[in-house]
Amino acid sequence: MDEKLKKNVFHLGILLILIVVLIFTLVFTGILSCGQIPGGCEIYYTIIKGDGQPVVLIAYGEGGIGDSQKLEAVLAGREVLNARVKTMNMDRLTYGNVTEYQMIIVEGARKICTDKLKVFMYYVNAGGRLVWTGDAGTQLCDGTAGTPLDTYLKDKERNEGGKDQIIGPWARKDGDKQVGFDEFLGIDYIGNRCEFSECRKGEVAGYIQSVKGDHKLVYGLSPSFPYSGDFGIVKLRNESDVRLVAALDYGTSFLVQAKGTAGKPWIEEGKNYSLGQKLPFIVSSGVGDRVAYYAAPIESFVSEEQPQKNRAIVEQLYYGMLYK
Repeated sequence: MDEKLKKNVFHLGILLILIVVLIFTLVFTGILSCGQIPGGCEIYYTIIKGDGQPVVLIAYGEGGIGDSQKLEAVLAGREVLNARVKTMNMDRLTYGNVTEYQMIIVEGARKICTDKLKVFMYYVNAGGRLVWTGDAGTQLCDGTAGTPLDTYLKDKERNEGGKDQIIGPWARKDGDKQVGFDEFLGIDYIGNRCEFSECRKGEVAGYIQSVKGDHKLVYGLSPSFPYSGDFGIVKLRNESDVRLVAALDYGTSFLVQAKGTAGKPWIEEGKNYSLGQKLPFIVSSGVGDRVAYYAAPIESFVSEEQPQKNRAIVEQLYYGMLYK
């Protein structure tokens, strides 16, 4: 082989390596899905996990809607996904161990300390996929010996000339720094449906409707299906990288009344206001849609209490976040 040919082969090899690194980086960040490359997902997960299958972590905590054990049974069961699933109490999460998982689902965890919210933000920035559900992280931690008391962030502390009003439970203070988990999710939490209106077992709360039918989390699903049970009431923020994927048609304008605002300092005392007929139910945000919010616990979609079980929405969550 002459010298010129050797150089060409060498340069071609370098180019191929750079292309592979670029593709891996794009998949890692969610800009490109591994499913767009023939055999790409198996190769990708073999590289990062060694066996070609991603691992999902269910992070649970104290209080809130959702049942981590039921969710584990749904995801790991052969009827739906047969996924590799682990569970972990919120207290055990660290910057070091969260990166072992390709997706984390948070539910049954109303009380989450500010330092754990920062761990989840780090996890996504490090390439992870995060699914937030219901009322997770809407209650402060009390603080212990050597740990400062968690505090909410006020509008005037974020915005010059703002109100002396707490922004919401996901807007926190960490000493003299701000932790904008509300901006990270792209939504503001208001409360749970059953705190503002009477909930009867088995009663249809409304109909979930796809807003973006071509979105990977709802692609191919029925355009509308009934839902029964409790769920988080949220409203979209104005960030440009927030996408409303599905909404729940409540049938009438949802009214937040003063009687349901106890313990919610982000709602002006005594104020009644309407949120409209269609409530955000599935929201995605961030580069590559690596963050998703589901207003209801994931296992509730296949619960016996549902008028119509919907395994497909659980499957789309799994494959949409990890393969598409």
